[in-house]
Amino acid sequence: LYHPVLDCFVRGLPHLYRNVDAPDGTTVELVIAGDCGGDWYLAKGASGWSFVEPSNPCAACVTVPQEVAWLVFTKGIDRGVARSQTGISGDICLGEKIIELIAIVA
Repeated sequence: LYHPVLDCFVRGLPHLYRNVDAPDGTTVELVIAGDCGGDWYLAKGASGWSFVEPSNPCAACVTVPQEVAWLVFTKGIDRGVARSQTGISGDICLGEKIIELIAIVA
């Protein structure tokens, strides 16, 4: 049941990115690595950020181990420690925003 929990947490990303300025079509990929993880694609459109099916090359790709993901999204880990355990390729600033997501305040 870990995947549905992660999926629920990740649903906060469009709100988190609401003030992030980027050209329309900019896509960020989140990979939560592990058997219970998954891939999510967030894209900037005319009306804001939303989840999309993968189609454009990603401006940033963020990989978070599943063992760390829930800690990141519940304030259960220091942001610096989380960043050291997270892989980001492409636009670092765009990708690092994901580490700021707080889905549940612990």
